[in-house]
Amino acid sequence: MKTANGNDKLGKENCIVVSRPVGDTCPPDCDFLGNGCYAEDLENIYPGVRPAGMQNLITEKNRIRSMLVDAVKKNKDVRWHERGDFFKDGKLDNEYVDNVLWACESILSSGGSLPTMWAYTHIYDTRLSLELGKYINMYASIHDGEDMKQAKAAGFKHFAWCDSDTKIAPKRPRSKAKADAWRKALPKLVVLEGEKFITCPEIRRGRGVVTCTKTKNSVHCDLCPRGLANVLFPAH
Repeated sequence: MKTANGNDKLGKENCIVVSRPVGDTCPPDCDFLGNGCYAEDLENIYPGVRPAGMQNLITEKNRIRSMLVDAVKKNKDVRWHERGDFFKDGKLDNEYVDNVLWACESILSSGGSLPTMWAYTHIYDTRLSLELGKYINMYASIHDGEDMKQAKAAGFKHFAWCDSDTKIAPKRPRSKAKADAWRKALPKLVVLEGEKFITCPEIRRGRGVVTCTKTKNSVHCDLCPRGLANVLFPAH
């Protein structure tokens, strides 16, 4: 299984990242595809990114198991799908899901433990929410109330609201001074469709100040890795 270390947002020291190719593994109707998807932009900017993700189109359960065992040994969290999702050829990649499930259950049945893991997905399927969700803190990526209804119907309990329509806050300005003012104006917590959402602390406080996982020089958030609350991602 092809993995990478974390980045400035996730935390470089204690995070392992699994990615898959954008588009090939995403729902074709994803709001972000061809519409400002940062992962898609990365693939276009850096020629080595997409081939690396393509290596995870075909997976082997024992390699996944080995990756998870190694993550525990090194005390690292696992971020599933910084790029890509659980689809393949326009439908749920059941072989991939089965391999991840087997790896998790094999480790636990032998008395081992799993690393802290989290993922965001635009795929509202019970195999992800109810099966993989036992082992991975699985967030349904949503854009509006209708998305939330569909995700809830599919068994999701955690939600990542993407304010791509800028209905909650304007998009982050490019200049540093304006961006700093924008961050200060962001709400810490909002209630959307009857659910509480915490604005992503890394976005609200700034890159390098907060990271998802633990580092020596930042405040680690842990909100999503441990599934502590719903999260709001303002357009940025």
